[in-house]
Amino acid sequence: MKEHLISIDGFRALARPTSKHLDVDEVNKFIEECEDIYIIPVIGLETFKRLLDVDVSKGMEEDILLNGGEWMDESCGCGGQLRRCHGLRKALSYFVYARMVQNDGSIVTRTGFVKHDDEYASRDDDKNRTRKYNEVMNVAETYLSTSLEYWRSLSGCGKQGKARGSRLQIHSIGD
Repeated sequence: MKEHLISIDGFRALARPTSKHLDVDEVNKFIEECEDIYIIPVIGLETFKRLLDVDVSKGMEEDILLNGGEWMDESCGCGGQLRRCHGLRKALSYFVYARMVQNDGSIVTRTGFVKHDDEYASRDDDKNRTRKYNEVMNVAETYLSTSLEYWRSLSGCGKQGKARGSRLQIHSIGD
């Protein structure tokens, strides 16, 4: 039984480009957190566990739910509408990417929360980092929404969890 929907290699393949020098333990922890916070609450633990064990070569429905694809939505009453599902793995990858943007390379040490700076890199200011985080989270939530639409069409109902979050946004006035 697999532990997570994606591996670090899956994350690198599905999300935006990242450095090849990522901390594997950190990425795995972000994957676990994002599954717990964003994926499991909307699809349910039972469905999540079933997807961990699924052999996608045996079922097209699970393959589309996990990896994305096109499907015909018959619920519109007009003979069907072609829809696109981006897949839970891609949505999860973007949630992890957003976490990494927000973390900004910071780490907890015995002296507190620190960022290591060197002469060849620079950090974005908080305003730009928050803007990038919100933009990536919007992509992740959109990808999760398309996956949930597909999942609900399969079962006819499905758990009606929210795919779009209500992140707190603070708008600063001036600099």
